[in-house]
Amino acid sequence: MTSSISNADASMTICKVCDGLSALFGEADVLMRHRVQYFRCNTCGFIQTETPYWLEEAYSSAIASQDVGIMFRNRVNCEVTSAVLNLLIPNVKCAVDFGAGHGVLVRMMRDRGFNYFWYDLHATNDYARGFEYREGITYDFLTAFEVLEHLADPIPALAKLMELSHNVLVSTVLVPQPAPGLSDWWYYVPRSGQHVSFYTQEALRILGSRFGRQVLSIGPYHLFTNEPKSRFLYRLATSPRIAGQLNKLFHRESLMESDFNQMTR
Repeated sequence: MTSSISNADASMTICKVCDGLSALFGEADVLMRHRVQYFRCNTCGFIQTETPYWLEEAYSSAIASQDVGIMFRNRVNCEVTSAVLNLLIPNVKCAVDFGAGHGVLVRMMRDRGFNYFWYDLHATNDYARGFEYREGITYDFLTAFEVLEHLADPIPALAKLMELSHNVLVSTVLVPQPAPGLSDWWYYVPRSGQHVSFYTQEALRILGSRFGRQVLSIGPYHLFTNEPKSRFLYRLATSPRIAGQLNKLFHRESLMESDFNQMTR
């Protein structure tokens, strides 16, 4: 199915989440030089750009210069991920961070004793070298933080993640209700050119249903899982303020020493 209804009607397109009709929502200057149309689904509320022809230009640097919160976010994500695993998936044996950037979170999770691996299509692995994703392995747990909004075609991209693990924890900020205009919400960030998909609670529910997964969604954290999980424990784990305190109740042997030994053989 093509993304547009017809050449004659450029004000409508097909939603990449639910296949419903999406109406023209507005226009913004992407990368400060491309006038780009944004469309909003009449059914699930998902917002998408027109076909993003500018992505190669946008990813000339894997990490956008506007992403000044990257280190703070990694610290918070480390606490939340540790708490989700400690409370909901305590027997995790191996996990992978998809869209792992330069490997900061992977290194932090390994330092905490979680057998984490790195996977990124754009960035170089600077902090978790030697612990890259291996083809053909199914992981107990997968994280993909600040990835969904970068997906030009969410369903086939998410299919890859679902193949890698039965438990997929993602983060993305959901579209507020009512949906703010393109100049009224920081998360659109057209200046970077990397955010092209924006989700609602209903859009995530539809995606979960497509892959036979239940979805637990609290704030920016969304867990796709094929087994029932406690919403109460998930709420605790995804509260950055509470997660850090909870993690003090659990202990795992850090992998730092064994990783050093592996890398110096």
